[in-house]
This record gives sequence, structure tokens and C-alpha cells, in this order.
Amino acid sequence: MSKFYSKFLAGVPLLFALCFFANTEIEAQDLKAEEVIAKHLDSIGTKEKRDAVKNRIAVGTSQFESKLPSRKTAGKAVIVSDAKNLFFVSSFSSREYPFEKIGLFDGKISLPFVTAGTRSPLGAFVADHNKILSEGLFIGAVSSMWSLSNTSLEREKFGSAGTKKINNRKTYALSYYPGGGSTEFTVKLYYDAETFQHVRTEYRHTITGKEATFGVLGQQPGVKISLTETFGDFKNADGLTLPHSYQIQYQTDSNSGTYEYNWGITISKYLYNQNLAADFFTFDEKK
Repeated sequence: MSKFYSKFLAGVPLLFALCFFANTEIEAQDLKAEEVIAKHLDSIGTKEKRDAVKNRIAVGTSQFESKLPSRKTAGKAVIVSDAKNLFFVSSFSSREYPFEKIGLFDGKISLPFVTAGTRSPLGAFVADHNKILSEGLFIGAVSSMWSLSNTSLEREKFGSAGTKKINNRKTYALSYYPGGGSTEFTVKLYYDAETFQHVRTEYRHTITGKEATFGVLGQQPGVKISLTETFGDFKNADGLTLPHSYQIQYQTDSNSGTYEYNWGITISKYLYNQNLAADFFTFDEKK
């Protein structure tokens, strides 16, 4: 047997392994956005079970923490949703920040001020990027608007964005293109490659610096704003596998410094198909 043929045979196992892993990666990249979404919805529950749930209530505890200024507080949270409405309330034991209220009521966005004339960083971000609410992205699978009807998630707005490791687990990344066509604001969603559970959404807004106008020295600095939703502790809740841990991290980075705020909700239970009053979905006081 020639030396050349011996070397060729010795290299066959390695060549086979390389081809195998290369093909595996290609297959992973070839998974289309609509396939990921379909598998994700199936990971929540059967279509029959999802369709049977007309409204959903998630109740639990809430936490809030800011780095600058340093502050911690806690309270309770309730999230009520159906195919067209989202009612999000998180209370805190704080005079400066007593609550967070985020609502979408029959297509109309409601973001009450937390104190006179002011919103929290979270409320301000949603107000400035309200399509994440109106197009059914905010709060992910915790909300019925996401997993029940899915009518607000237009499939053509999704595109495959490769894979990424999150907490040492492989995920499929999808880009989402909200209406408006801005290149400064991007949205990426991540799905566990094994379970297809939705584990993270990243919203990024980069405001580029601009040349100063006449009479103003220097350059106006740019600002980077990010909001990240993280979902975990997936458990079966009466036939639907839903996240019981929901975290939000908000961060701004500019020449004035870096500011970070964190919210967390631990969901203790889900309730389905409750007899809600006809005027339930509003933050207005009931008469």
C-alpha cells in the first residue's frame, strides 16, 4: 500500500467528521423563520389547546432595581390578555415609583404616567417604540396576543438570523422588522434550539451622533439604548408550557454615562378563560 493511499485512509475519519458537522450547521442555518415560529407555537401546546384559551391571567410578584441611583423595591404583578388586549400592572413599594402600567386596549395604547407628567424608563421606551406593543411582541408568550391568535405577528416581517449561544445553549435567532423601516431600531428574538421555547427578545436603538449646527461647538453625541426581555422557568400550566420567570433589562449608554434598570416578575400561576367584565380592559376607574 502506498504512503499516499495510507495517508488518505488515515484522513477519512476526520474528513467524514468535518463534513458531518458542516452539514449539521448548514441544516441549522437552513431552518426558515416560519418553521421556527411553528415549532415554537407547538412547544407551548397543541393548536387545539391554544385555541381553546380565549383569555389568560398571569399573577405573581414583581421586583425593580436601578444602579444609578441605587434602588430596590418589590411588589405584585398581574398580566391579563386576550387576542386583542393586554393589561399589564406591576406595583412597587415606592413613593417615587408606585406602579408600572402598560396597556393595549382594542388597538389603543395606554401608558399612564407613574407620577405627574413622568414615565419610567420602561414606559418611556414602550412609548417611543410602541409597535413592540401594538404588533404583539412585548411580554412574549406570557401574553395571549403572542401565542393564542398570533394574528398581530406578521410572518413576512421575520427573517432568519443564524444561531447564538445563550447560557451555553444554542438558540435560533430571528430578526423582526417592525413597521416604519428605521435602520436605527432593530429587534431580534431567540428560540432554544432543542425546545423551541422563546427565551429572549433584544430591542436595540442606536441614535447616531450628528454634526453640530452652525454656532454650536463639537459634535452631538450618539446614544445606545437597549431593552432585553428574558424568559425562563418554563412549566406546564394546565396544558400550556409557559414561562414563569420574566426579566427586563434596560440600558442606555452615552457620553453622560451608562444607566441600567432591571425589572423581574415571578409568575406563581396562570388562569384561563375567566369571566371578565365587558369594560375590564382599561386603566380608567370603573364607575
